[in-house]
Amino acid sequence: MNLDFTFVLTAPGEAVAEIVASNPAGSWQTPGAEAAVATVEVDGQYNQDVVIDRGPEPQSYSVFLGPISSGRHRLHIDRSARWSAPAAGLDVQDVKVRTVAAGDSEYQAVAHVPIIYARADTLGHFSDVPLLMWYEHFREGPDETLQYSVVFSNEDSGTPTDALMARWGRASDIEYIYRVTLAANGNIKKEIFQGMEHDARPLHGSKIGQHPLILVATPNNCFADTGFSPLQYHLLPIYQDLSQHSREELMDRFPFAYSMMAQELARERKIRPFGASAGEPISDPRNYLYFEVEAENNQSGLVMWVKLKGTPRMYSSHRGRLELVISRTGWYHRTTVELPPGTKPEAIEYIAIECVDLRDPYLLELDESSLPAKAESTLRNVSKAFFLDSQ
Repeated sequence: MNLDFTFVLTAPGEAVAEIVASNPAGSWQTPGAEAAVATVEVDGQYNQDVVIDRGPEPQSYSVFLGPISSGRHRLHIDRSARWSAPAAGLDVQDVKVRTVAAGDSEYQAVAHVPIIYARADTLGHFSDVPLLMWYEHFREGPDETLQYSVVFSNEDSGTPTDALMARWGRASDIEYIYRVTLAANGNIKKEIFQGMEHDARPLHGSKIGQHPLILVATPNNCFADTGFSPLQYHLLPIYQDLSQHSREELMDRFPFAYSMMAQELARERKIRPFGASAGEPISDPRNYLYFEVEAENNQSGLVMWVKLKGTPRMYSSHRGRLELVISRTGWYHRTTVELPPGTKPEAIEYIAIECVDLRDPYLLELDESSLPAKAESTLRNVSKAFFLDSQ
């Protein structure tokens, strides 16, 4: 399968494309048919690869093509035989290209989007694929800061899956990748990216136009500004204000991310039967009640409890394990409570929230003069509680 598409830009700028495509016989959950990889060329030159990973129904994949001059151009798409799953097909229904010019309100955000080099051990293995990118916008006096983050379908290392569900409310991986500060005239004042130790590092790597080339370098999806991979991802970022939400709000806005997360868990055998004690694997993600909570914790943490009608049992987010208590402080947090399959909202009798003292018990036995500051949690809001549906 190949497709040639001609587009005309009346002015130079950042070109973005909406590619409507599908994998007719495929499924992210099915080994050997997970996704087709579409290689995109512009005017005969390699531009990027797009992972067509959402199954047989046509879906829109938003990408940026980078800085392109005015005039007539040719966009060519072909199924990559090397990187596509053997049984995955590629059907491209439509392509639309538009220009984001220098005077447009979204220009700076599009012009500085990082290009992601695929993690080497994911090539041909359909693991930890980047699903969404978003940016946030901050102002400090005349300076403007753009911060870009990525939602990955999962992570192959790092936080265990059961801990992800208890402490973050999802089994996907969400990482900030790049932050750039611009002066009032648009010049770059500062650039940092998230390094391989979850640390902030100055950017010194290469660019295409103003787009930094950043490699996914670790199994838990941290980054390097050097290195190379045969595949480039050019995800078009979505603007998101997170002043009233957690980062997982992006998954709520684009629910296919939950489906992709769940399918990858199933394919990687990270799903166990309900209620079983099996280490890292979790129950079917549709068996969980998901919460978004705003709270401040001081040497303490929060546990969500759910009581169902007609049974004395209560279900908790931490399942009795202190390391799974939500101990972060600040804005909104996510967590989940595993419930019996098929539980409906009307079956819930009540929801309770426990504040857990996380101070060292040994220190509490010492005299009062050496006691650590009191442990307390301030609950400000429970903004969301929801189940996933059958899809």
